[in-house]
Amino acid sequence: MKKTSAVKFLLIICIAFIGTSAKAQNLLYPQHFVLSEVTLLDSPFKTAMDRNINQLFLYDTDRLLTPFVRQAGLSETSDAANPYYNWEKLHPNFENWTDYPSFALDGHEGGHYLSALSLAYAACHDNSIKDSLLKRINYIVDILNDCQRAFDNNTEGLKGYIGGLPDNTIWTDLYTGSNAQLTERWAWVPFYVIHKIFAGLRDAYVYAGNNTAFDMLKGMGDWAINVVSKIDECDMDTLVLANEHGGINEVLADLYSLTKDTRYLVAAKKYSHKKMLNGMQTLDTSFLDYRHSNTQVPKYIGFERISQVDSSASEYHTAAINYWTDMVDNRTIAIGGNSVDEHLFPQSENNKYITNSNGPETCNTYNMLKLTENLFDDFHDAKYADFYEKAMLNHILSTQDPITGGYVYFTPLRPQSYRVYSVANKAMWCCVGSGMENHSKYGHFIYTHSADNSTLWINLFTASRLDNDNFSLTQETDFPYSDSSTITVNKAGNYTIAVRHPAWTTEDYKVTVNGEDITDKVSNNDISASVTKGVASFVYLNRNWQAGDIISVTFPMELSLEPLPVCDDYVAIKYGPVVLAARTSSNNTDDFNYDALPAQYAGTGRMDHAPDSVTDSLSLSSAPVLIGLRDNILKQRITYSNPQELSFTLDVSHEGSKWTTLQLIPFYKAQNARYMVYWKQLTEEEYAKNRK
Repeated sequence: MKKTSAVKFLLIICIAFIGTSAKAQNLLYPQHFVLSEVTLLDSPFKTAMDRNINQLFLYDTDRLLTPFVRQAGLSETSDAANPYYNWEKLHPNFENWTDYPSFALDGHEGGHYLSALSLAYAACHDNSIKDSLLKRINYIVDILNDCQRAFDNNTEGLKGYIGGLPDNTIWTDLYTGSNAQLTERWAWVPFYVIHKIFAGLRDAYVYAGNNTAFDMLKGMGDWAINVVSKIDECDMDTLVLANEHGGINEVLADLYSLTKDTRYLVAAKKYSHKKMLNGMQTLDTSFLDYRHSNTQVPKYIGFERISQVDSSASEYHTAAINYWTDMVDNRTIAIGGNSVDEHLFPQSENNKYITNSNGPETCNTYNMLKLTENLFDDFHDAKYADFYEKAMLNHILSTQDPITGGYVYFTPLRPQSYRVYSVANKAMWCCVGSGMENHSKYGHFIYTHSADNSTLWINLFTASRLDNDNFSLTQETDFPYSDSSTITVNKAGNYTIAVRHPAWTTEDYKVTVNGEDITDKVSNNDISASVTKGVASFVYLNRNWQAGDIISVTFPMELSLEPLPVCDDYVAIKYGPVVLAARTSSNNTDDFNYDALPAQYAGTGRMDHAPDSVTDSLSLSSAPVLIGLRDNILKQRITYSNPQELSFTLDVSHEGSKWTTLQLIPFYKAQNARYMVYWKQLTEEEYAKNRK
């Protein structure tokens, strides 16, 4: 083939991939822009995305595939010419939390990895890097296809199956109507692991346009239907779905969206845990107490997805709304995360956030953001965008090591704790899997649109460019290091642009169009622009837009203290939506407060991801405290040191303290050190009384 012909051929293939991907994304997320239509510009988010792509290339793809090759029997060949000959010896399986055989999650990381590569491919705009990502995606899909084909003639419940769990009898036994082997392997959370393969195939098709992955996904969907075909609804709920099972119902609802095959919608409902569905038909603020957090969130994502594709499934929608409301209003703390040691507790036990270093789990927030996107599509309520920003900016962005690109499982909030980071090809935790995906999704919710393209919502103030058949604009901002954003319209048209008014901004919030202040002058379909301080809303701008029109948004930020609910003697310091933290140790060996941070980089041990298991906590009494009335702390003890870097000086001096001043910086920048997020705050009188 001539060089010019080869280039044309590759271009045609690339266009085909893009076309398939765009169509699939529009089917699943009709109010979201195709991920490739949003380009991140220079910002902390783009830096994190680029660093994460580099991290993805460090992973040994063949070793991640070994569990699937093994379980399909492909490596049993004695034919030296076979590509799978001696595979397991050449590519030894990664240790999965090193507690085999009582605990095995073989294959879950491979599924997450396929999703991560696919999201990175869609979000990346460097053609050379995209090509490398696509090659890796296609390579994985081809091998997984061989694994699925190995079961084509199976009659014992494995036809269509792809999986890496080291015991296929889990599924062959379940296919007979028995749950004995499933119960025996309960700690392996079998359906949770399988969900990651489902999601990986979906994402390889939806974001990377791989049609083979779509065929395989349908095969997996058929397998999921058949493997529980002899399990009735009652046993399904109590014997199968009582265990953590990820978002099986979500991906089956997605499969229905993509195929319109009603069998998948029926299956999505069968895989919906009715105990959790029925339990949140009313806003019961005690129902979730003591439950494992990340077991539940994906269920409600699935409930919401089912309600979006089946208008008659109102109970699913109700459960999702009530769940989100309870989680955000009652169980979410300053950084936007939730849970201690993976579990939810009543607010009366919020002291656990202070006493236990195993704070909010990354996976929980990863999933809460997915649920939030879906609910926003239903209501276009700015409160969802406010929460999304809070969690993305303060939790998700903080879970990446800026040195190595490693991921964080638990984010400690106990005073003077520090993060533990994963190491590529060593730590294989669930939050490594979701962490791989997180940093390619920053462009997914900056902008959304109505189904009829009459309204464009600007949900997040993130430097970016949007290019779509209907809309084109550029958003220039240094947020969170500035309190303004300039949006240039690049494509003419008659439509509404809705600009977010965050609850955290001051009464000086302002929107101008081509220099004219229109903050209080606009309405759309009888929806008035609301700019009431403390209330999240949108300002609707309906006009005949011309290329070159400029929208300027000013959203002043101010310092505030956010008490830990119930334990309100502990407070977090915020500037606008940004949680501020202070380092209390240094990684510089010459500093007086140097701390080596034992086990900061995790190994392969079962609990190496958990700070409370691998490090010694400093006493709470050794932590710096805030002395004074809260208004006085904000006005007298915090001063700017570098506003452009969101750096502040905090006066923590008081009698008997070794601390004088500390530097406050955005929490996501307080890495590789011990830090303070929640501070004990006492009046002078309370402090004097405590010292007696």
